[in-house]
Amino acid sequence: MIRISRLIATAAILTLGLSGIISYGTHAGATTNRQDPAGTQIANGRDIQIIDGDTIQINSQVFDIAGIDAPELGQQCLHNGSFWDCGMSSAMQLRKYFAMAPFPVRCWPGHDDEDTPKRDIPIAECGIGDRDIGAAMVIDGEALPITGYSHHYDQLSAEAANAKIGIHGGKIIPPADWRNGTRLKGEGNRCLYVEDGNGHYLSALNPVFEKLAETDQTKLCSDEEAREKGLSYLPPAP
Repeated sequence: MIRISRLIATAAILTLGLSGIISYGTHAGATTNRQDPAGTQIANGRDIQIIDGDTIQINSQVFDIAGIDAPELGQQCLHNGSFWDCGMSSAMQLRKYFAMAPFPVRCWPGHDDEDTPKRDIPIAECGIGDRDIGAAMVIDGEALPITGYSHHYDQLSAEAANAKIGIHGGKIIPPADWRNGTRLKGEGNRCLYVEDGNGHYLSALNPVFEKLAETDQTKLCSDEEAREKGLSYLPPAP
């Protein structure tokens, strides 16, 4: 009976997700009949570089996806007594969304207000057709909502948590706490960003990472840490 109830809850959240991520509302930009907001970046999904589960590089510009906070790339979560790489999972899910995009990706400036945490890089809301990428990451249990940005995201996260989807299916240190050094008991300290020695940094999703990681270049645990050091993300090769 418990298993059946869980399946029913999961089906309900997936249904809600489908309705939620195709409806832009306040936080999901332009439809085909609406002019793109000023500052909108447009690119093919496969041309967008994924830095981690909530940070991208589009047209050589780096943005945090507005309203969400995904596990850091090296972060692990605990599920049924075993660690799994939830940070890498989130990043790969984001990459999948863009790589399989049937339409050009549009990213436009996110809104800032007095309740929105300040960021050191611009925030952007991204859509593929009528699909809200931030909402998709939240409903799939790949990211947490940033408090105060979107009540819609808060609702989707609560539903995902109720159905124990993704990161809600076990134990997770909130990403902000993880960046400050908090770890689950028994979790390793994996740092999957590295400096290149020329004022840039890159993540493990960049093909150059493995080569640099074998050198004595400084390893970093988050892109926020890299930016605090004044580093910028490695530009794409010309």
